[in-house]
Formats: sequence, structure tokens, C-alpha cells
Amino acid sequence: MSDSDFRILTGAINHNADILENHLVGGVHVHKQETPSTTWVVKHFLGSRRPLIETYDAAGNRIGHSVNRDTQTFDSCDVTFAIPMSGVAIIRY
Repeated sequence: MSDSDFRILTGAINHNADILENHLVGGVHVHKQETPSTTWVVKHFLGSRRPLIETYDAAGNRIGHSVNRDTQTFDSCDVTFAIPMSGVAIIRY
């Protein structure tokens, strides 16, 4: 990925996440993942071991993920993908 493409992708992720944060209320955390990765370490601090997690790519498409329940805590979770992804995770309790 070129530097220009990376900047465009990062801008789209931040823009979408900012829109989400402005429309969501308490009990919700929006995690921005700008660097593509197969594992997103999400620090949500919501006090829930089994929150609802939705993941979206930079274009706003919902993407499939898995969560390692063995490493999940009341304040964080690891969200994993088959291939490196960037985007946004919305965590609700």
C-alpha cells in the first residue's frame, strides 16, 4: 500500500469513527484501527466480559471477526481476523 493510499484509508477510518462517536451514548466504545492487523487489541473499559462487538472496514462494510474469550477481561478484548484489516470496532455492553 502506498503512503498516499494509507493516508486516504486512515482519513476514512477516522472520519467514520468520529461520526459514530457523535451519535452513540454511554456504554459504548469505538475503537479505531488505522494499521491493518490480524489482531486488534481493544481497550474498552466498559466493565463487561461479554460485550457485543461489531467490526467495520474503512468503507463502512461489516466484517467478520472472532474474539478470544480466554484472554478477554472486563476492560479489554482481542478481536481477530483471517487477514490483516483496518477499520472500526463498536463495543457495547
